[in-house]
Amino acid sequence: ERDLEVAVDTVALFESDALTVPGPVAALTVMTGVGAAITMFCVSYPKACFGSCPTFYAWDGERQALVAEGFSSSVAPALEASDLDALDRVRPRAGRVTLTMLNEALETHVVRRADLVLAPRPADGRIVALPDGSLAQAIAWLPPDAATGPEGDCLDALAKRDGLERSSPADSTDLAARETIELRFDDAPRQPLGLVLTARQSLLSTYVFYQTLAWMGRSAPKWLASLGSASAPTKSRTLGVTSALGGVEVQVEREGRWIRAGEFRETGPLASDTRAIPIPAASADVPPSPNGSTPPAAAPLRVRLSLARGLWRLDRVALVTLGDTVATRVVAPTRVLRHGRRDPDALACLTQGHRPLVTLPGDTLELVYELPAGHEDDELFLRSRGYYLEWMRDAWIAEENPQRLARLFLEPRAALREMAPAYKRAEPALEATFWGSRYAR
Repeated sequence: ERDLEVAVDTVALFESDALTVPGPVAALTVMTGVGAAITMFCVSYPKACFGSCPTFYAWDGERQALVAEGFSSSVAPALEASDLDALDRVRPRAGRVTLTMLNEALETHVVRRADLVLAPRPADGRIVALPDGSLAQAIAWLPPDAATGPEGDCLDALAKRDGLERSSPADSTDLAARETIELRFDDAPRQPLGLVLTARQSLLSTYVFYQTLAWMGRSAPKWLASLGSASAPTKSRTLGVTSALGGVEVQVEREGRWIRAGEFRETGPLASDTRAIPIPAASADVPPSPNGSTPPAAAPLRVRLSLARGLWRLDRVALVTLGDTVATRVVAPTRVLRHGRRDPDALACLTQGHRPLVTLPGDTLELVYELPAGHEDDELFLRSRGYYLEWMRDAWIAEENPQRLARLFLEPRAALREMAPAYKRAEPALEATFWGSRYAR
């Protein structure tokens, strides 16, 4: 109960911007002691502790599987945002979907919404999210006919969604150093095309975020809360490292030149997400004939992916024909269960909007959604909104360094080069440390 009081008080202080007193620092110091007692895995590699916002589990037809992580980039109240995640592996049962929402990290989660978004699925395809958040039909899924990265052939890893991910080690001298993957699609149709990517980040971004908190040290609460009143240029500088690392840039070859199509971005190392990047039409493309017949195929189509080395785990790449955008239906949870019992207060937090739902490490809630009649076969997405507060660790506070922090914000590319040797030393042990430090009651 005391931990809950501390967490709620800390959230209230952050949201009020009343940080001229050391209250939030004291609150986080209390939680620091708890963290040291429960996660021995983090002692050796404190920048690999498990974390990254609420995790959502659901039935995938065979087992309870990790299917989404909500608002991973919302690490402060000022960065609160909505996040849309594809639930393409979730299988409803008896006309309902149950999502188990967990807090498995040393974090305080502030959740305002967790709604299902339903979209009618075409008989011969799926529904995919576009970069602007709209949903569109995706027909005629085609795997690459060839895929080549710096390591050579990587087609088997990218041809289908099977958990066999294509990844690479980070560069030893520059964490922002990029690599290229070349894709070829034979007989690509002359229609509105999109490149679908299913991917997640590696632990590189987690390490960089934790290092940033360590350099903030005891001033971390004030730093994060001050974003609420910061100017636009200041906020932009705080996101400079994210921009330097970048997403997965998609380029397409047109008349011997590489044209930028767009970028896949998804924060978080836990659950893969799926999105489609529209492919610019070639100047020689012609629209479908008036009688509806399919125009002749054009081959091959060459696509290039540019991404930071060691930052991304790619599960699937596919070429699809993009159809119309679709209307959606939003379904809020009808019940929230805590330890098998109804929790009307938690349900009110997620549906009435008067106050957010605050969770602590180990909290587990089942969110039950009743699907409207006739929508059992719809495509499912999760739209969550909120933010989370990372609990500070003693090992981080010991590294407080305002000079290094300033360099990170002012010269992010230089800072990422300076971080590379330390990250490479820790890289081999990060995965085991991360997954071994999940918090469970």
